[in-house]
Formats: sequence, structure tokens, C-alpha cells
Amino acid sequence: MTVHILTDSSHYLDPAVVSELNLHVLPLGLIINQREYHERLDITTEMLFEMLQDKSSSWPTTAAVTPGAMQAALDELTANPADQVVGVFMSRGTSVTVEVAQSVAAEHPARDRIHIVDSQGVSGALALTLLTVGRLAQEGASAAQVADVARRMGQSMRVMFTVDTLEYLHRGGRMKGSQALLGSLLGIKPVLWLNAGAIELWSKARGKKKALATMLDESLAAMPDSEPIHALVFDAAAPEDSAAMRRVLAERATCEQLYQAQIGPVVAAHVGPGCLAMAVCPASVTRVGE
Repeated sequence: MTVHILTDSSHYLDPAVVSELNLHVLPLGLIINQREYHERLDITTEMLFEMLQDKSSSWPTTAAVTPGAMQAALDELTANPADQVVGVFMSRGTSVTVEVAQSVAAEHPARDRIHIVDSQGVSGALALTLLTVGRLAQEGASAAQVADVARRMGQSMRVMFTVDTLEYLHRGGRMKGSQALLGSLLGIKPVLWLNAGAIELWSKARGKKKALATMLDESLAAMPDSEPIHALVFDAAAPEDSAAMRRVLAERATCEQLYQAQIGPVVAAHVGPGCLAMAVCPASVTRVGE
């Protein structure tokens, strides 16, 4: 029996890691200038930002995984009657992909062997969960155990981020025009977080340095005292901020695992260049039966 891990492309893990963990990835779409691109297949974050420097370019819209693609993936992964599938997808607060997965799985002939999990995260937060459950599946954990760990990580994880420009939040419909203008004029940086998978404003900071400090303080304050953590810092064209955050995080917390990743095109289309984000969760929830 094999436990297959199915997910969407918003995790942005290195392809070598995806291969090592045997993750099955369904690409998300990005539509710009009336053409649809698929993440990691025909567009990168750098290509996206370069396109958007052209002011005549249309603003990108994103496309979830289709029911047809989800059906095909589940058909393939359940073809062996002994195999099971754990689908771990970006939160329903950021995409309908997990709802598509739940709907298709509910009608699938092998539905009793399919477990669908709303990760309550996106990008690096989803990656942090996949790094854990991928290894658990390889170590022989059951599909139910893998799904349980994925759910507990989503419930326990604190995900916070800030952006370098308010234009992407505004043009992507995440911020009203007056708020974006005021923030740009006063140098205000929003500190945002994922609350049960939905993006919400946590606070506003005067300048990026203070925004990053707030993210770190509040993320660690949400963790149990004196307990090791798993953490992942992820960015969109902000490698220096990412490296600095990882250094400070390693100094201030006992990091059982500390990773880094980049933000890919679909998420980058909403947050823009300069976004810095972090996801942390207690190490205890990453283990089977704890």
C-alpha cells in the first residue's frame, strides 16, 4: 500500500524536494494579457514582475485547479486498489481548489481511500505542511495519520507577512483605493496574517523594519512556551530580508526545522515584489499521535 500526497502548485517547493518526497502537484493557472500560464511550467515570478513593468499589460487573474484535472489525478493515484490519497491544498480562504477537491472526491468511486485536507495556508505555509507529511508518508504512516497531522499543523500554524508595495493588494482587490494611497504616502506597511485560512490585517507599522519585527514577535508569541518549532520563511524577490529573518529566528527560537522558499507567480500576483512571510508551528503537532 502506498499513501500518495496530492497538492497544488502554490507550495513553491524546490522541484528536487518535490521529487524526493514523491509529491503529486497540480499546477495553478495565471491569466495575463488574455493568455493562461501554468506555474513552474511556463511562467516564473521573475517573468511575471517583468511583464507587469509594462503599464499596458493587463492585471493578472488566477485560476484554480479544474474539476477535470482533479478527477484525472485521483483516478491515477487510486488505480491500485490498495493505495490511498491525502490531498493537501491551499486554504479555501485563498482559492476554491480545496472545495473542488472535496467535491470531486465525494463522488469518486474510491472516495473511502481519499482524504482531503484544507491546509489553512498557502505558499510557504503549505510547503511547511508538505515537508512534514511527505516524510511521514514515506516512513509508513497511514493516510488517516498523515491527514490528521496536516490538519493539526494548519490549526496550530501562525502565518504572517508584509508587503513592499501596496499596489498589488489594491489592484488585486485586497485593499480599497483610499487605504492603498494613504499607506503609500505615509510609508505604512501592513502586517497581515492568515486567520483560519483567510487573509486579514493584523496591524500597521511605520516602515518595513518595524513590520518585520512585529511579524517575528507575534508569530513566536503564538507558540507554546519553551517548545521547539518548525518554521519556514518565504519571499517574493526579497532574499536579503528572508536571510535576515531566518538568522534572527534561529537566534530567538529553538527551530527543530527551519526552511526557506520563494513565492511563485500565482501568490506573487497578489502580494508583489518585496513580500516577506513566515510560517511557524509547534514541533509537537508535526508528529504522529501527539
